Amino acid sequence: MRRIVKSLAAAGVVLALGACSGGGSVLNFNSSATPDRVIVTVVGPTNLARVLPGAGLPLTAVAVQGSQNGFLNSNRFRWSAALTTGMTYNFTSDGNQTRPCANVNLTQSGTSAPYTADFGIYIAIDPTNEANIEFIPPTIIPVPGTATPGSTIQTNFPYCVVVTATPIGGGAQNSGSITVVVVSPAAPLG
Repeated sequence: MRRIVKSLAAAGVVLALGACSGGGSVLNFNSSATPDRVIVTVVGPTNLARVLPGAGLPLTAVAVQGSQNGFLNSNRFRWSAALTTGMTYNFTSDGNQTRPCANVNLTQSGTSAPYTADFGIYIAIDPTNEANIEFIPPTIIPVPGTATPGSTIQTNFPYCVVVTATPIGGGAQNSGSITVVVVSPAAPLG
């Protein structure tokens, strides 16, 4: 009888360990290590991605799979950030109130137009865990080098930057993003 109990216990351990193989976790029994999607969140008690120019906002990414968002043990991501136009952002943590993002305008040769730009240079990746970054928007948005001489940037607040995490080995269909609101020091609540 003891031999049967020991055999059943050993079989249970083998089944439990086998279910977690292949890069999965106890929430994901699929052997694929490619995430379905990535969830990007703000580190802290609320998920309001709000930051002052020149200040840092810690963000983290989690690779998930399946309808229950089963966690994948993967922390390698390619991060990007883009200054956007024509978007809205969540004003409250429950997402029930949204507000429009202001445009940053580039004026060159007498014509003013909404400006979009790559803000990837303002991302600092944690060297010990690539799932964690610090997004630090510039205190003054520089005029692009391709603009005509005498061009100016007019920064209107709050403006929005979309920060995106794409898993290494995945593509745009697997990536996740969050809209970060850069607020005025005179009105930090957006």
